[in-house]
Amino acid sequence: MTSMSTSPYSPTVNEVFFQPLEQAIARASSLWPCPEFPDDEWIRMGVQRVLEASESGRGFLQEHGLRFQNSPLYTTYFASLRSPRRCDLAREVNWALITAVEARVCDRLVDIPELAKYECFAADGHWHKAATHDPRHEGSKMAVGHFYSLNLRTHTLRHLAAGEGLHEHDMSALKRIKPKGLRQYVRQGTRVLIIYDKAGIDFAYWKRCRQECAVYFISRVKENMVFEWVEDCCWDKSDARNHGVIIDCKVRSRDGHLLRLIMYQDPLTGKVYEFLTNELDLPPGVIAELYRRRWEAEKVFDELKNKLGQKKAWGTTLVAKEAQAQMIAITHNLLLGYEQDLEQRHDLTNTAEDERRSQRTESAEQACAKIRWPLSSLVLQARRATQRSVKFIRWLRHAIRDRLAESAAVARLKALYAVL
Repeated sequence: MTSMSTSPYSPTVNEVFFQPLEQAIARASSLWPCPEFPDDEWIRMGVQRVLEASESGRGFLQEHGLRFQNSPLYTTYFASLRSPRRCDLAREVNWALITAVEARVCDRLVDIPELAKYECFAADGHWHKAATHDPRHEGSKMAVGHFYSLNLRTHTLRHLAAGEGLHEHDMSALKRIKPKGLRQYVRQGTRVLIIYDKAGIDFAYWKRCRQECAVYFISRVKENMVFEWVEDCCWDKSDARNHGVIIDCKVRSRDGHLLRLIMYQDPLTGKVYEFLTNELDLPPGVIAELYRRRWEAEKVFDELKNKLGQKKAWGTTLVAKEAQAQMIAITHNLLLGYEQDLEQRHDLTNTAEDERRSQRTESAEQACAKIRWPLSSLVLQARRATQRSVKFIRWLRHAIRDRLAESAAVARLKALYAVL
């Protein structure tokens, strides 16, 4: 009698990728029994729609619906997007997922010890096309706005609010979110820094945020702003992180708000930037670097539009639009967590992209050395990728569609990452 050899079971990419999501859904308090279209299937289908870059709901169901155990009717699917309860569920699931992902990903600000008692978020508005059946205003459809927050420490993404009205201004949305909302459940005793562009300047509002919730802001000086000089701040010019800083001083606005103004000159371009903040303790070079990293949120928005194809609203109601935004944030956080998970378990890194990023940094350092103007050491620090690569997203789509075993699929991804 011969014994049969059994090979160890290898989970599929599908199973591993969606596991954190399934755990977050299982703990959600907003779950409700819906035999016709279960909540867990609804969220999973939303993530799949983002991954497949399907603008049309009908097109997504026709092309991919048969892959799902409980593929809904068109009417059921579109009705589910308009459900406030399901939208609340998606929001709850994303918060739970963020907690799980942040426990696994690396800290991108760990090398700046002064930020140990801060959480730093790059917040901004993001706009895309209206839904197919959205009404017209004066003959044109208005773009759909959303306000997101990217944690600069972990790169997890939160949806803060959907734009209301024809084209809501950023400050109107920030005031709706309120200081407590901008704190984003950060634990007590930790300061929150919100990095926003010029559209987010309202000194009275940020004073309220600081006083009520220890939420501070960093932004840029608007044209035609006038300030009264109060005093110069002491800062360490020998600190390599402060290279490029020209001025660090306290100023007072016309309305009497005490602020800090930092002037920084980029050694590569010679351009001078003026930053405003109500945070008075951090080194000026750190303030300049945090604003520079605000660009990482723009890179994430580029990933959402151009790599995940999220260029158009899924539905006409405000609830449907927010549900889509929550699905987008959930997908981003799943991609972020899974990429880091693969790196830790399989020593899997995008070698080609890491090499290109290192070359860009070395070129900048050499250019500054030629003009004898040192670059801030914070700019020279080793960086992690801001976006998920097209290679990774295409690989994941294929692996999920075909339910590939992770062990076999990882070997393919390693081969892709080795190609320049």
